Amino acid sequence: MTETARVLLTAGILSAVGLAAFAWRLARTGRSSHEYLIDQLKLSQWAALLLAGVGATSIGMAVASAAAPGGLVEATVGLVTMAAGVLVLRLEPRDALLGAGLLFLAHACFTWAHRPAMLTAAFVPQWWTLGLTLYDVHIGALCLLARRAGTAD
Repeated sequence: MTETARVLLTAGILSAVGLAAFAWRLARTGRSSHEYLIDQLKLSQWAALLLAGVGATSIGMAVASAAAPGGLVEATVGLVTMAAGVLVLRLEPRDALLGAGLLFLAHACFTWAHRPAMLTAAFVPQWWTLGLTLYDVHIGALCLLARRAGTAD
């Protein structure tokens, strides 16, 4: 594993654990509705930032292997994912969490399609495909679960 891969792995684990801790705090009961709203806003903003980051990694992969087949598709999906992150910032917190959760799950499907015999993107390492798919599903699930927090009041 390269040094860059270790840095990306560390950043991914830290962000996933940090957001999971924040989402768990958000899901606690016995809080006022405005506290839920503020925490949902904060989580949706972080999710939008992560969406943009995930899109940027797709663009980076495409640029690093510009001549490889599938690079244009990878770059396009990266740009769309970054734009979706910007749009998530413009939504109300509950809608933003729903949008971010669904977008992360859609990106997980795209990432999973990098497996052999599916999407032509030979420049994407298999460990990256598995890791990013799990990361996308984890963050998407956190967003969708945090959206439900505070609805029982």
